[in-house]
Amino acid sequence: MKKFKLKKYLRNGLIAGLLLVSWHFVWAAEPEERYQTADIYYNEACGDCNQYLTQELVPYLQGQGMTVKLFDYLNDRQVRRDLNSLQDKFNIPYELQSHIMTFLDDGRVIIGGHVPLARVREAIATKQLPQPMLIFQDQMLGMSGIQIKDVKYAVWQPGMAAQMYGLDEPLTTYLNSWQKQELFPSQNKQRSLLPLVLSTGLLDGINPCAFAVLLFFIAFLFTFKGSLKLIALYGSLYIGIIYLTYLGIGLGLFKAIVLSNEPHLMAKIGAWLIIVLGGINIIGYYLPRFPIKLQIPHFSQGALQRWLTKGTLSAVIVGAFLVGLCTFPCSGGIYVAIIGLLASRNNFWQGFGYLLLYNVMFVLPLIVLLAFVGNHYALSRIAAWQADAAKTWKLWLGVAAVAVGIIILMWFV
Repeated sequence: MKKFKLKKYLRNGLIAGLLLVSWHFVWAAEPEERYQTADIYYNEACGDCNQYLTQELVPYLQGQGMTVKLFDYLNDRQVRRDLNSLQDKFNIPYELQSHIMTFLDDGRVIIGGHVPLARVREAIATKQLPQPMLIFQDQMLGMSGIQIKDVKYAVWQPGMAAQMYGLDEPLTTYLNSWQKQELFPSQNKQRSLLPLVLSTGLLDGINPCAFAVLLFFIAFLFTFKGSLKLIALYGSLYIGIIYLTYLGIGLGLFKAIVLSNEPHLMAKIGAWLIIVLGGINIIGYYLPRFPIKLQIPHFSQGALQRWLTKGTLSAVIVGAFLVGLCTFPCSGGIYVAIIGLLASRNNFWQGFGYLLLYNVMFVLPLIVLLAFVGNHYALSRIAAWQADAAKTWKLWLGVAAVAVGIIILMWFV
């Protein structure tokens, strides 16, 4: 009886072991998830592009079982619009948009330019990839004069800075850093961006340039003996034009072509510019004869006065526009640094939203000042305080500017 039970247990154990081993081999042999489609946007007139596509990339992708579709954006406007929509969808930075863009499975992996086939193989063979991920190399290596040893490729994900590697450096270098979360500190720096934008926008708006011109404008309207409603209307229009002018300057800088692969270059330049301008204010307080002063240029002050004293609607618009332009050299250092930070985030619409908020804070002091327009006494006291405290105020603004520059360099870039 005991022998029978022992044989039964051995038989059942053997069957269970065989089933376990069989299941393991079936699981191991189960086909991995493969890429299904490859949409390639290219320029048919580019000879090197066609050579790379027909001799390297397309045959390899087809060999992996993918359905490859080619879209010539040079001869089809709709294709160009489709490509722009895809690049906007993934927030691909302008400097990482190539003349060949390949989207695997609608963007799980994006190949920009002439990426070496070895790096493409690594990306497709890797089971766990950050999605979406862009591999970028824009140099046409077939052209004469290009030294392969000097060419690098980039790997990028939305919200993160592009990482640069030599062409022979394997993709696993990036993937190992990604898995260890060594690349994520740049994302964590975004968490404090909103309070920085709000506080620096307010600091930028509390500058003697814009205050002095608005006080002069309101004082003129009082001497003009216009109605309170007219004064409020003209003052609101004045502030609105300054807002739009400053916003336009910011958008122009934000959309400017990036001149370097260093993601925080403009933010660093802006931060050092803030420190230098703040230092000029501090030096000017202790050395009044210091030749460099931050103020509205003297040559423009006469033009501003002529336009604002006309008292007409068109004069207010032109005068406010000139004020917005002329105050930028006086107070634009902080603006440049913040725009540099926003541009490094690689997301246009998020950056645009921050620019709107920044400029609301920039004109907020002017809005508050305009609220006192019906109170002659309060307005005269504010004007007197502004005249008396202008020198000390510049000192504290200089100290604050230097502090902001240091904070940006230490915690945001």
